[in-house]
Amino acid sequence: MSGDHPISEKLRGTLRGFPEATIQDCAAFQATGDPAAFERAVLGLVHHHLSPKPPKPLATYPRSTALVAELGLDSITMVELVFIFEDLFAAKLPQEELLQVVTIDDLLNLLRRHLPAPPPA
Repeated sequence: MSGDHPISEKLRGTLRGFPEATIQDCAAFQATGDPAAFERAVLGLVHHHLSPKPPKPLATYPRSTALVAELGLDSITMVELVFIFEDLFAAKLPQEELLQVVTIDDLLNLLRRHLPAPPPA
């Protein structure tokens, strides 16, 4: 994670109350398309919404960790996250695919599949 990517007022507004590291990761991904920044951003967004918070960062959990059964993510929180993901990553997430998301890996893969293609170099 690096702090050298400009953070727009829109991004700051969307992520008001989120940890600075998550905001930085979102800005880095938006600026560079860096897959590592994307993954850190998604995990940071999910971690912020969990209640109670897991005892360790989500990046340390196996990608097979179940969002609902093991982390306690509820359907209302998932809807909130979908709106944030769609806004931040310009991804349209089909409901039928969302219903099949069980694990951290499922979520990351769904988001990756629906990210807009990067502009040609």
